[in-house]
This record gives sequence, C-alpha cells and structure tokens, in this order.
Amino acid sequence: MGVALDAEAYQRAAAVFGETIAALSDAEWELKISDEWTVISTVAWVVVGDSQITQAIDNGEIVAVAEFDAAVLGGNPVATWRGTAIAAITSLKAVGSSERVVRHPGGRFAVADLLGQRVTENLIRAWDVGRAAGRPVDIPVDLADACLDFWADHADAVLAGGVLPEQPIEPSDDADTVTRLLALTGRSVRA
Repeated sequence: MGVALDAEAYQRAAAVFGETIAALSDAEWELKISDEWTVISTVAWVVVGDSQITQAIDNGEIVAVAEFDAAVLGGNPVATWRGTAIAAITSLKAVGSSERVVRHPGGRFAVADLLGQRVTENLIRAWDVGRAAGRPVDIPVDLADACLDFWADHADAVLAGGVLPEQPIEPSDDADTVTRLLALTGRSVRA
C-alpha cells in the first residue's frame, strides 16, 4: 500500500514548496513561469488555495476562489506562506478532519479530496517555481505516486477539465512516476 494523502503527506508536499520559495532571491520573485503566471502569482495561488484547508476544517465550508491578488502575500511572502501552511497542518491534525464533508458553492465537498488537490498543487507549483529559477525540484516519488492514485480515482473530473492546473499531456510509455504526474498536470520535463 502506498502513501496516504493525509496531514503528513500535505506537510511533506508543503515543505517541498516552502524550501523552493525560501531559496528565491529578490529578483527571482518576478520570474515568468508562463504567459499568465509569475513566481509571485504562483505563490499567492498556493497560499490562497492552502488557506481553504483551514477554512474547510475550522468553518465547515470552502469558499470558491474566483480571483486572487498577489497582495495577499504582504511584504514577506515566505512568512505568509509559512503561516498558511502551519495553520493548514494544525487543522489537519484534528481528529477526523480529512473524513469531513463540507459545504462548497458547487455542493458538498470531501476534505480528503481537497487534501489530494492541495498535495498535488504544492508539488507541481514547487516544480514550476524551481524550473523558473533554474533549480530543479525533487518531487518525492512516493508522494507523486499517491497523487497519481488520487487522480485515477477522479478521472471523470480530470477529463472534464478545470480541476488540475493545466490539461494533461500524454507521457512517454517509459515515463517514471514523477514525469507521469507532471504530464497529468500539463507539464513536460523536456519543455
């Protein structure tokens, strides 16, 4: 049996993301990740998304994020990220937190599903930031495998689009686990 996407998995994925952004120089925060994303907007996206964990567990509701502003990060983006991640970890350690079902504008939503999304997002966005800064990020294979298992159970949502950061691309037949996770989220190690 593989790694469970639980509080520990989230903590490990958040640590990968945190280590990646903590290594950034001042100039690297403005690096482009894509036409639409910079490092700073990516970090803000992760912070806003991860704040939904605490919101879901503590308030029993997830408010959909239609728009976000990088100003949410304030003057110290790493400290803001750290505070959000610590709050999420603390909430996740509450007994039975990942088994909860909470309100969402689209209906009921399982915290376990939110957790699978947030672990994936932290790993993938760390990879994006690291790539933009020219520093490879090692995604733990066991976490990548757990994310692939999670998304395999949500194939209909993936195929419908809008759930993952980007539309999936086809990996090569001999692709390793991390490469397959990157492909699932629309990324290629070659590009």
